[in-house]
Amino acid sequence: MNLKITLDRVKCLHTHDETGADDFYVVGAAAAGGKTQAVLTTPMAINDGQELAFPSDQRVVFEGPAADASTLHLGLAAYDQDVEGDWKKRGEAVGKITATAKALPVPSGSLLVSTAHTAVVAVFGGLDPDDKLGQFTLDVPIRDLKAGTDKKWSCSRDAGASSSWQYEVYYTIEKA
Repeated sequence: MNLKITLDRVKCLHTHDETGADDFYVVGAAAAGGKTQAVLTTPMAINDGQELAFPSDQRVVFEGPAADASTLHLGLAAYDQDVEGDWKKRGEAVGKITATAKALPVPSGSLLVSTAHTAVVAVFGGLDPDDKLGQFTLDVPIRDLKAGTDKKWSCSRDAGASSSWQYEVYYTIEKA
């Protein structure tokens, strides 16, 4: 069977940044059936009430053959970029995420998130860490994955007027 997971769009209900748009991006990795795939989207300026599609060349989280008996390990984290990174190095960062994630003896969703983030920081550097908005992990047998569209991952924090945010990330799972 072929498994494909894509990021579709992000909806901002409330930004983290009180003075304007957030620069929203996703980092992570997925592993199944002996294949590991990096995830790193470029930052998208998004404000309250906006809904934006992920760039078409950055939507695929995982695509490849995977037996029903194998397990999908998926780890994604959403960030608000605080300091401009050199996004011309995105390809290098994707390569580093893939290499470090493949080297994990036993991947798990949460381990894939931390490994991917560490790889991105190693490439882009940064004195001021970007703000983590939320995390999504799955460690599930392929046979238990439900195919469908408009699946939702929510990222939110309610800390009163300051430092609150709410996002919904929509994704699709295809099994063929």
